[in-house]
Amino acid sequence: MKRIVQRLRARAADASGMSLIEVIVAISLMSIVATAAIGLSISSMKSAAKQQRQELAVTVANQAMEVVSAHASSVNGATGVSALYNGRAKTPVQTNWAANTGVAGTGATYAAWDPTATASSTPEIPITKVYPHSGTNYTAHTLIGVCYQPASGGDCTRIAGQAMAPSVAPAGRTALIRVMVVVRWSAGCGAGGCSYQTSTLIDSHSDLEWNTHE
Repeated sequence: MKRIVQRLRARAADASGMSLIEVIVAISLMSIVATAAIGLSISSMKSAAKQQRQELAVTVANQAMEVVSAHASSVNGATGVSALYNGRAKTPVQTNWAANTGVAGTGATYAAWDPTATASSTPEIPITKVYPHSGTNYTAHTLIGVCYQPASGGDCTRIAGQAMAPSVAPAGRTALIRVMVVVRWSAGCGAGGCSYQTSTLIDSHSDLEWNTHE
């Protein structure tokens, strides 16, 4: 009888040991699952925030482009160039273009400005403007310049071999205005920051007014 009791106690002890191991294994598995779930949740939140910032950048770019679209593009009789350049002085324009070297379209476009503007002039279309949204600052750079498109159609580019824009469009080419809006922000981005760009071509000739989005 004594031996039977001892055997039962031994089995009970063994059963208790197995239950403890099972609990430990279960806790470990739950910890692994919880850690993975937290990591996935954090990753999803970061992705959602990044997507939201990208959408805001698109909104800012559209706002800046709407300012250009609402402005008169015909030649200003006082300056001899398109009214889009009103108040845009040479030095700040060139500085902005230098800061955006490599942006798509700049290599095919001559920077242009208001020849009568001075350092104290206020551009009617901002050269740079900061738009704060949801705690993040988005800086919109509006680059406006001239390019030349073949009369037969095709890309609007610079004239080969000419570093400066010619005063008169070469034969067989039409002068068009290229507007590029580059939006930059740093929140949630790496060391180089993030950017979004949009651009359009504008014909400022009085006998034909049309825009073509690139």
